Amino acid sequence: MDKEPRTTVIFNSSKRELFTANSGYKSLQKRLRAQWKIQSIKEELTTEKLHGVKLWITAGPREKFTAAELEVLKQYLNSGGNILAMLGEGGEVKYDTNINFLLEEFGIMVNSDTVVRNVYYKYFHPKEALVSNGVLNREISRAAGKVVTGIIDDESPGNNAQALTFVYPYGATLNVMKPAAAVLSTGSVCFPLNRPVLALYQIPNAGKLAVMGSCHMFSDQYLDKEENSKIMDVLFQWLMTDNIHLNQIDAEDPECLISYVY
Repeated sequence: MDKEPRTTVIFNSSKRELFTANSGYKSLQKRLRAQWKIQSIKEELTTEKLHGVKLWITAGPREKFTAAELEVLKQYLNSGGNILAMLGEGGEVKYDTNINFLLEEFGIMVNSDTVVRNVYYKYFHPKEALVSNGVLNREISRAAGKVVTGIIDDESPGNNAQALTFVYPYGATLNVMKPAAAVLSTGSVCFPLNRPVLALYQIPNAGKLAVMGSCHMFSDQYLDKEENSKIMDVLFQWLMTDNIHLNQIDAEDPECLISYVY
């Protein structure tokens, strides 16, 4: 018997999320609604509630998930469901949540730090971090329509970190370990330097996990700033289709610091 098709995108709102489908993410919801059924969950997560769900989103949870809920999410991923988890500056400490408990199992962790831009340009607040050289995987640029056409050979420069410019507001950095792949970083002008801010992990023959250290980046206030919407389009294409395959050379050796040195 065929599995029931997954046709729903769920915005979680059971953990006092900073952003929900109807609060701060209306533009994002509108774009998704063209193809997917949009729902919100305000109750405790169960396997039944995630039945037929293609993507589960949490944007800035400010309460802790129960052990049972985290197990439900893990099973959901392993059964072919997809997750987009976003947090913000200060990480779990500021948001008083425990989402890292799930993410760490897949090699990703949101740090309890803040990304700031050292040099003023365009945006007034230092935490509205403008990143112009933060692309770590050339597939992100290609999918966004940014790659210069031409013959690719051994002499080609490979990844172009400056292919996309984005504003990364009120965000934290990530720790990323293989087999997860960092695909965006803070670049060389924002502090901490060259740290991952968006990471992806695909479970073999199962679901996909995307983690971003800023839940503000795709909010109504910032989605249409710089090329944030292009990054959003690429990210959701990766989550919802099989059209995007990360460049393995860049995934194996991203030009960023994978973990802190204590």
